Amino acid sequence: MRADRAPLLRLSCVIAALLAVALVSRAQDTAGSPASTGQAAEAGATAGQAARSAAQTHLGLLSGGDWSAAWEGWSSGAQRHVPRDTYVRTHRICHPLLAVPFQTVRAVPLDRRTVDIGWQGGEASGTLRMVSERGVWRVAPTRTQLARYENGPDAAVAALRGRGECDARQAEARTTSFVRRMT
Repeated sequence: MRADRAPLLRLSCVIAALLAVALVSRAQDTAGSPASTGQAAEAGATAGQAARSAAQTHLGLLSGGDWSAAWEGWSSGAQRHVPRDTYVRTHRICHPLLAVPFQTVRAVPLDRRTVDIGWQGGEASGTLRMVSERGVWRVAPTRTQLARYENGPDAAVAALRGRGECDARQAEARTTSFVRRMT
């Protein structure tokens, strides 16, 4: 009977050792993390850095004219409010900051899932509100920013022109060249 127990005892010891290693490893992984130590300032810095990185990527998409990918970086609520086609068509006509190098200049955490990112590029500057959705940082435009798109791309272009963000001659030239490319 003793001979039968020896392999079982060895297997039990191996399993126990593996569990102990896994538990110690997990404890070491979380021991220094901001959430486990309660260091909110460190957690805010981490969220701010991640949000700032996502904002920089978004700004790069805008500068590069990748409107569809920029829209993909919006929050789910913003995407429900503004269809991709409306956003893309608006900015194919009116894109005053195309090819302008943008830089994020500050990150202000509002809570662990919301960070305001200050940016500047060329003569322009502004703030992007970034929200964490399912672990991904996304742009959350304000209601005012979303409102310009609610009546379609033509109304959005008119609103941008009214704000001085879209030169009528440039928009007309873009529309004409876009139409020429389509034919």
